[in-house]
Order: sequence, then C-alpha cells, then structure tokens
Amino acid sequence: MYDALTSDRPYKEAWPKAEAKAEIARQAGKQFDPEVVQAFLTPVAT
Repeated sequence: MYDALTSDRPYKEAWPKAEAKAEIARQAGKQFDPEVVQAFLTPVAT
C-alpha cells in the first residue's frame, strides 16, 4: 500500500510520504492489522 500511494502511476500522482503514512495509520484495525501498522510506523534503530 505504501509503495502504491507514494509512487507515480499513469493514472495518479504520488502522495507525499507523510500523507501515505497517515492514511495507513487511519486504516489500522479496518483495512490493516494494527500490529503490522505499528511495526511499519516504528522507526528502525541504526
């Protein structure tokens, strides 16, 4: 979903990364598993 939202497509412009993350967060518990969304949104320590 993130790739689909943040990539230009012939039929749509790419969403800004922050907006894509916000949309995925809004869909937690609806379209997406909340635990997977939390893992996706958690920064990785380097």
